[in-house]
Amino acid sequence: MLRIVSHLERLLMVQDFVTVPRLGGFVLQTVSASYRMNDHSFHPMHKEITFNPTIRHNDGLLVESYITKYSVDYQRAYRMLEDDVNEIKEILHNGMTVSLGAIGTFRNGREGEIIFRSNETNPFSTESYGLTSFHLKTLHTLQREEEEALLADEKKARRDIFYIPVNRKILRGIASVAAAITLFLIISTPVKDIDTQAYTASFIPVEIVSASTLISSKPSMGIQASNNMPTYYVIVSSVNTNSQANVYLAGMDRSVFKRANKLTGENKIRVYADKFSSREKADAYMAKLRKNPKYADAWIYVNP
Repeated sequence: MLRIVSHLERLLMVQDFVTVPRLGGFVLQTVSASYRMNDHSFHPMHKEITFNPTIRHNDGLLVESYITKYSVDYQRAYRMLEDDVNEIKEILHNGMTVSLGAIGTFRNGREGEIIFRSNETNPFSTESYGLTSFHLKTLHTLQREEEEALLADEKKARRDIFYIPVNRKILRGIASVAAAITLFLIISTPVKDIDTQAYTASFIPVEIVSASTLISSKPSMGIQASNNMPTYYVIVSSVNTNSQANVYLAGMDRSVFKRANKLTGENKIRVYADKFSSREKADAYMAKLRKNPKYADAWIYVNP
């Protein structure tokens, strides 16, 4: 495996944008959780990786990674990086495919352009680690399965029924005896001596009814949930250090980007051109911003 691959894999675990000088840039884009009606499946949020060959400037991330890994100075690290890039170009020139490990593959197109194919099972979706796609049965499917189960139970019940032949004369005799006993009981017990309280009972004790009435009469306590509105940041750069973010901000026209600033996370620092309280405004601003080639890779970061 090429030396540069391990550096790219490690950087993309903490960065959303990494450039390879004189080759192009890798961009991680967040794809929201989705539902597919055709197969009634749910898919968690994940990140898709793309490659933009038009971005060839050196953002310093790979060089810094080489310096840390091999304990060399900047010039030596940059020459090592150039050697790795030249090796990739030579492999592509010979018509072979370049494996980039968990990231994907490179190959040359018919006109010599670089074609990148991402690995569908990339490990860079750390926010949704462990979540998988799943299916839910529709109500119609559940009802059909329940009906089929009931039919199966009825068929089984019919098979378990045994028919025993009984003489009709015996049945008539039993019915006559039962009628005689009932008549005897009615005649032998005077109605006026019957204590109606002895033959009636309450199924629910009065104490329980009273308690439930008191409980239902109390007002219910409502729980109000907070409704925090998310903020949508239009990101134009993701860097590793605070100094890099300051350099990038210094290069922006502050008369145009009046609200540009830094968004500091645990492992990265993002530079945003503007922020909004609604997704629609953020999308409209990003679409306008991408018309500028310098910010063609702008994307939206949602901070709840």
